[in-house]
Amino acid sequence: MAADRYSVLILCEERVDRKVLFDVFDGLEIGAIYSAQSVDQALEFVSQIPINVLALELAFSRADLDQLFEQFFARSPEGRVVAVVPVEDRQTGFSWEFLPPRITECLASPVVPGEAQFRISRMLSDPSFERGQTDDLTFDGVPVAFVLSDPKSGEIIAVNRAFEKLSGEGVEEWKGTSFSSLGLVLDSERRKELEAELRQEGAVSFECEFQRRNGPSVTIYADRRLGTHDGAMVYLTALQDITSIRRLQTGLTLAANLFASVLRPGNAGVDEIAGWLAMDIFMVAAVERTGTVKIAALHSKGGDVSHLNDPRMHLPYEKLMNGQEVVSASDARKVVGKDPFVVENNITAYVGLPIASSSGTVIGVVIAASEEPLMDAESTIDALRLVAAYFGSRWENRQLKTQSEVRGLHDSLTGLPNRMLFNDRLKLSLNEAQRSGESFAVMFVDLDRFKNINDSLGHAVGDQVLRGVAERLIDSVRTSDTVARYAGDEFTIILRHIVQKQDVMRVAQKITEVLSRPLNVHGQDELFVTASVGVSVYPDDGRSAEELLKNADMAMYSAKGMGRNTFQSFQARDQEASQQRAMLESKLRHAVANKELRVYYQPQVSAITEDIVGMEALIRWEHPELGLISPGFFIPLAEETGLIVPIGEWLMREAIMDTRGWHDQFGLPLTLGVNLSPLQLMQSNLLEVVEESLNQANLEPQYLDLEVTESMSIKSIDGLRERLEALRDLGCKVSIDDFGTGQASLDYLKRFPADRIKIDQSFVRNIGVDPDDAAIVKATIEMAHSLSMGVIAEGVEEEDHLTFLRELGCEELQGFLFCRPLPMEAFTQMLTEREALRTGAAVAYDSSS
Repeated sequence: MAADRYSVLILCEERVDRKVLFDVFDGLEIGAIYSAQSVDQALEFVSQIPINVLALELAFSRADLDQLFEQFFARSPEGRVVAVVPVEDRQTGFSWEFLPPRITECLASPVVPGEAQFRISRMLSDPSFERGQTDDLTFDGVPVAFVLSDPKSGEIIAVNRAFEKLSGEGVEEWKGTSFSSLGLVLDSERRKELEAELRQEGAVSFECEFQRRNGPSVTIYADRRLGTHDGAMVYLTALQDITSIRRLQTGLTLAANLFASVLRPGNAGVDEIAGWLAMDIFMVAAVERTGTVKIAALHSKGGDVSHLNDPRMHLPYEKLMNGQEVVSASDARKVVGKDPFVVENNITAYVGLPIASSSGTVIGVVIAASEEPLMDAESTIDALRLVAAYFGSRWENRQLKTQSEVRGLHDSLTGLPNRMLFNDRLKLSLNEAQRSGESFAVMFVDLDRFKNINDSLGHAVGDQVLRGVAERLIDSVRTSDTVARYAGDEFTIILRHIVQKQDVMRVAQKITEVLSRPLNVHGQDELFVTASVGVSVYPDDGRSAEELLKNADMAMYSAKGMGRNTFQSFQARDQEASQQRAMLESKLRHAVANKELRVYYQPQVSAITEDIVGMEALIRWEHPELGLISPGFFIPLAEETGLIVPIGEWLMREAIMDTRGWHDQFGLPLTLGVNLSPLQLMQSNLLEVVEESLNQANLEPQYLDLEVTESMSIKSIDGLRERLEALRDLGCKVSIDDFGTGQASLDYLKRFPADRIKIDQSFVRNIGVDPDDAAIVKATIEMAHSLSMGVIAEGVEEEDHLTFLRELGCEELQGFLFCRPLPMEAFTQMLTEREALRTGAAVAYDSSS
C-alpha cells in the first residue's frame, strides 16, 4: 500500500497515549486518522470506512477485541495492528493468558513518542515489514547482547551472537531455558520489584552483576521492554558490559553524594564526606564574592576551628576570583605557598575552584583540603567542579526561590494558567454550576501539525507562535472565562454562565477563524496556523471534571478527523462515527460543486535522456478553509459513496484538455497517465466517456495512458477485459499500476490487456538497501520485456536508483529525483523553462557554426 492510502483508527482511552499516537500518525501525513471512544464505535467505523491500520489499547474485554479483530481483518486482510499494553491499573481486559494474534507492532503505556515514531514509521514504510516478521533477529551485527523471552512462561526464545560472546555459551544452549537462569545476580526482593515494574510500565532498566557460567562475573546494564516477534509479544532484553566504565560510574556516584550532602548542610557528617572524597577532610566550604561564607562541612582533629573563621585568609583569593583553578592533589605548598592554614595543618591536597555565573562572572569560590594525597584525584576534582557549577546556578537564581506560588501556577512562556491552575478552576466552576444550576463549557484547542513548525523553523519560532495563539485566545473570550495552556500545543478554555449551547459553538467558530489568520512572527514571513477545537457542556456531556475534559478531548479528535481547522461538539458515541462520515461526504459533494478539486501533474522522464515524455494526473482537494487535503483522506470515501465516478470523469476531461494545450504550446508529444478506479471500470459507458473527452480536446488517443491497479481482478468486474480491449482498440494505452503489491501471476499478466507495467515505489525506494527488492525490480523488468511490455518505475528518489534502472533497460522513470507533483500553472512554467533552455542551446550552436 502506498503511504498516502492509509486510513488509521485509534482506539485508546488513555488520553496521553491517544495524543502521542495521533501526533505520530499525523506527522507521517499518511491520510485519514479517526479516533473511536469505545469498541462499539470502533466496530461502526470499521464497518463503514475502509480502515487498514488499527492502533488500540489492550484494555478492553477479550470478547470485544475478538469481535473487533475479526471484523477488521475481514475487511482489511492485509491490515496492520499497533497494540498498546496498558499500565497495571488499567489492565481491565488484558491478561498474559490472552495475547491477541496478528499484532504487527507492540508499544507499552505510557507510549514514548520517539519510540512510537520509529516503530510505526518503520512498519508503514518498509514493505517487508509484515505480520510475523517484526523485530526479527537481524541484530547479530551489533555489539549489544540481546535475549528474547516469552512474557508468560519466561522461556528464552532466542539470543544473538553478542550474547553468546558475553556469556561464553553457544546460542543453542540458551534456547528453551528459563530467563531466571540467565545469571543476573539479584536478590529475590529486587527481582520481584523489577518484575512488577516491567508488568506495570512495559519497560525497565537496571544494573547488576552477570555471573557467566564459564569465567568471572561482569557488571552489566540491562534494559527490558515489550516487543513483537513472529506475531506475538515478547520481552526484548538488551545487556551491555559496563565493567570498563566502572570508574566513571564511581565518579558519578561521588558527585551525586556530594550534591546530596554538601549542597544541603547538616544532612551528612564530615566523616561521610571524607569517605566519599577519599580525603581526611579539614574543610569543604563555599564563599560568595561578597564574603558571605557558606560552609558545607568543617572538621579539625583538635576541635579548634578558630583558624577557619575567615576562609579568605586560607586560600589564594585573587587567583580564584580571577577565574583560575588552584589544584594540587599531593603537594599543596607548591600552589598555595606559605598560607598559614596549609602550613599549620600540614595540608597535602588542596582544591580551590571558582564559582561562575552563566555569563562567566566569578561570584564565589569552593575549596576542599586534606592531610593525605587524593587517591582518585580526577574523580574528586570533577565532582567538586560540579558542586561549584551548581552553587553558581543556585546563587544566581536565588530570587526564583522566593517568588510567589502564583507564578508556579502559570505557564512561563505564555503567562496563561497552567494545567494545575486550570484543573482547580474547573473544579470551582463545577461546584458553582452544581449550586446554581447553570451550565458551563469546556474547550480543548489543539494546534494542527504544530510539530512541523518546531521541526522546520525551530523552537524559537514555535514559542513565538504559542504566545501569539495565547493572545488570540484571550481576545476571543470574556474576562470571566479561563484560557490555559494545558500541555505543549494544547490549550483549554472554561466558558462560564452558558445560556444556550449555540453560544458556545459561535465562540468555537470564532476561535477557529481567528487562529487561521496569518501570524506575524519575527524573522519569518506570515505563518498560517490552524487549530481543531472540541467542546463539551455541563451537565449534558458530563457531570465530573474528568468526564468533561475527556469528552472535549474526544470531540477535538473528531474535529481533526474531519480535516482539521474546524470545531466539533461532543456527540453520543453511537452517532459520532456516522456524523463524521456524513459531514465528510457533504464537504466532498460541495468540493465537486464548488470546483475545489485540482489536478496536479508529476513528470515522467526518459531513462536515457532524462527528458520529459509524459506526466501522471493526480487529484487534489483544495478546501477554502482546510487548505490542501491529501487524497488518502477523501479518495476512500469518494469510492465508497460513488463520488469517484464524477470526480474521475472530471479529472480525465481537465487533464486531457491541459495535455492538448501543452502539445500546442510546446510541440511536445507528452503522454498523459490517468488512474481508473474500480467503480469507473464498472461503468458500461466508460468507452464513451473516454472517447468524448478526447474528442472535446481534439487529442489523439495514443497520448492517453489509462492506469489500472494490479489488484484489479478480471473476474471480479464483469466485462473488464472487454472494456480494456475496447479502449486499446480506440488507440489508448493501458498500464498496470502499483505492480508488485498484488498477487498477479504470469498467466494473469498474459491475459490482461496491457501495454506496460508501473513498478511500485515501495520496491524502487529500496534499491541499494534491500537486495531482495532490487532482485524483484530486475525480474519484473525482464518479465515485462519478455511479454513485450514497457516499464515505468515510480518512486525514483536517488541517483543510484536512476543508474540501476537505466542499466536494466527500464524505459521511463517517475519520482522526487526529477520533480514532485505540480499544479497545472507550475507544470506549464517548468515546460516553459525547459523550452527556453532548449532554444538557447540551439541558438548558441547555430552562431558558432
